Amino acid sequence: MQTTPHTPSQAPPSSVDPPPGKAPNPNLGSLTGIRFLALLPVFLTHAAFEGVFSDAKLSWGFLDGMGSIGYTSVSFFFVLSGFVITWSFRPTDTARKFWRRRLFRVFPNHLVAYVFTVVLMLAAGSAFDASGMVAQLFLLQAWVPDPLFIDTGNTVTWSLGADVAFYALFPLLLAAVQKIRPSRLWYWAGALVLVVIALPTLALTVLPDSPAMSVGGVSRSQYWFTYFFPLSRAVECVIGMVFARIVLSGRWIRLPVTAAAALVVVGYVTAQQLPFLYRPSAVPVVPLALLTASLAVADAEGRGTFLGGRRMVWLGELSFAFYLVHQPILAYGHVLISPRDAGGEVVPRTWDAPAGITLIVVAFAVSMALAWLMHNGVEKPAMRRWSRPRRRAAPPGPAGAAAA
Repeated sequence: MQTTPHTPSQAPPSSVDPPPGKAPNPNLGSLTGIRFLALLPVFLTHAAFEGVFSDAKLSWGFLDGMGSIGYTSVSFFFVLSGFVITWSFRPTDTARKFWRRRLFRVFPNHLVAYVFTVVLMLAAGSAFDASGMVAQLFLLQAWVPDPLFIDTGNTVTWSLGADVAFYALFPLLLAAVQKIRPSRLWYWAGALVLVVIALPTLALTVLPDSPAMSVGGVSRSQYWFTYFFPLSRAVECVIGMVFARIVLSGRWIRLPVTAAAALVVVGYVTAQQLPFLYRPSAVPVVPLALLTASLAVADAEGRGTFLGGRRMVWLGELSFAFYLVHQPILAYGHVLISPRDAGGEVVPRTWDAPAGITLIVVAFAVSMALAWLMHNGVEKPAMRRWSRPRRRAAPPGPAGAAAA
C-alpha cells in the first residue's frame, strides 16, 4: 500500500485500535521512499534476464550477480503491504470502504498497463497464451499451479493477484491479529516466520519433483507453491501486520535502522548459501520485517531518514506504476528491436557492454516517464474520483428555515 510523505510526528499509540477522535498514526515517508530502492533490484533482474550483452560471460555474470535479490525485494513488498495497511487502518473503516480503496488503487493502473502490454505484444508479433492473458486480466493467474502459465503478457502482475487475495482476506486477518495480546505478539511473529520457512520444506517433501524448472533444481509445482501461490505469500503480509501491531502496542525492541539494514544484508548473504526455494523469503523475511518496523518508528518519532525526503517519496510514489510498465518495455521492447530469421523466429539482438548498458538505462528512463504519466494521469485521478463514495447533498430544509 502506498504511504504518504513524512509529516510532523507523534509518539506511537498504545493500541492498534485508537479510540474515537484520536489523531491518525503518523505518515511513514521512509516506507514510501524505500519502495523505489527495493524496486531497482527487480528492474535489474528483469534486465539481466534479457541477455542484452554480446559477451556471453558478461550476460551470465550480470544474471549471476543479481542472485535472488529481485526475489527478496518481492518478499519485502509483501511484508511492507501488510505493515502499512494495518498501520493506516482506522476504526471508522469498514470492509466495504477498504475494498473500494484497494480496488481503485490497483485496477485502473493494471488495466492501462494491460492494454499497453497487449499493444506491445501485437507490435512485436509475440504469441498470445489466450487463457493466460484472460486470467491475467482478472489477476487470477497466480492461482494456476504452473509458473509457465504466468509467463505471458505482463508477467509481474502475478504479485498483484497475490495482493488482491490478501486484500480480500484482510478484514478477517485484521480481526484475528487484533485479538492477539500485546505480550504474545512476538511469539506470533516467530510462529509466522516458521510457517514461511516450512513452506519450501513442505513443497520439497510433498509435491512431485517433475517436471523440472530450468533453474533452481526444483519442479514447477514446488516453485509455484513456494513463490507464486497467493496464500503462501499472504503469510508474509500477515507478518507485516503483526509487526505493525508490535510497534503500535509499544512492544518494539528499539532496533536502529542501520542495524536492521545490516541484518538485511546478512540475511541475504546467508540465504545465498541455501537451496533455491529458501532464498527469496525463508531467511530474509525476518530482517525485512525488522527494517520495516525500524523505519516506521524513526518516522513516527520524528527522527526520519533520507528515505522520507521529498525526492525519495516522489520516486516511491511512482513505484507502483513503474513496476507495471518496466517488464513489458524490457521484454517486448527487446523483441521489437531484434531481427528475425528466415523462418520468422526472433533472434534476440545483443550489444557490446557500453551499448547494452545504454539500452538498459534507456529502458529505465522510458519506464520512469511512463510511470509518471500513469501516476498522474490514471492512478491519482482514479483514487480522487472513485476511492471514496461521494457525499450526498443534504435535503433542503423547510421553507423559511434559512431566515430563521
